[in-house]
Amino acid sequence: MPINDNEVRAAALAGLPTWSWGDFPQDPPQTAQLMRLEPNGWLALIAFLAGPSWVYQEAARYEPVVATFGGGQRVGGPADMSASEAVITEIHDDMVEYLAEAGVPEPPRAVQWMLCLPEGVSEGEINGVCNLAVQDVAPGDLRTQALEMHAALRVLLNGRMPPLSW
Repeated sequence: MPINDNEVRAAALAGLPTWSWGDFPQDPPQTAQLMRLEPNGWLALIAFLAGPSWVYQEAARYEPVVATFGGGQRVGGPADMSASEAVITEIHDDMVEYLAEAGVPEPPRAVQWMLCLPEGVSEGEINGVCNLAVQDVAPGDLRTQALEMHAALRVLLNGRMPPLSW
């Protein structure tokens, strides 16, 4: 079992996680620090790579469309949050295509994820390590980006007690 950051990084770069979306719990833990990961490719990738010890899934809330950082992905729907089936399908299909290129299985439809932030780790730090991990990887090489993000997240979370394993 890896015990230091170099060993953790090497193990994470060896391959993507083998868990499935079905392994992600649906009951929220008793924790105050949560990072919402909306249904788009970039944020779903973060959810999958962080894993079911750190992330739970819940029904998606489709809010007004906003641009996000990961590859121009977009998420959202009407302001009244009554997204049509066509909008939900389009969001899901775009996300599935993005994840497939990264080597990640198709997630369930119409869900979002909540990342339980460990004490002392902010949303900005999660975003920062993920962005830093992919900055030197070719933009179209989503598989390598996923491996680098996986390694960065594992190093960040190494040695911390996952709230979903309590």
